[in-house]
Amino acid sequence: MSIGTSLALSIDSATDVDTNTVTFALQAADIGKSIFSQAGLTPPIEDLLTISHDTDKAGNRRHLIRRDQTLPNSITGIPATASVYLVVVHPNVSQFTNAVIGNITNTLVDFVVEGGALANLIKVLNNEV
Repeated sequence: MSIGTSLALSIDSATDVDTNTVTFALQAADIGKSIFSQAGLTPPIEDLLTISHDTDKAGNRRHLIRRDQTLPNSITGIPATASVYLVVVHPNVSQFTNAVIGNITNTLVDFVVEGGALANLIKVLNNEV
């Protein structure tokens, strides 16, 4: 998928065909950072996707993919935000090709969604692992 002024995220399970998507539109872009938001949502209900990139002194590239969702508290109405980050540190070493980094990412995502009902993520959120 190429990232331009909009992108789509699948909300299907990992084993489903990506037919159920949410579209995010580019809201702001700067050197090394892009912010997307889900169309049609306004504060205090927001759904943001942020992608940023930087390089350290050793030439290792760091890529951050961040998803934030803000919802009002059902009792107080005060907004609260949940965030999930995926940080990829891509060493400046030829053995770490995009394919190798992709495989590492895929196995991590597979762990999170394993069990079809996010079983491993629920264990993590419950401090069981």
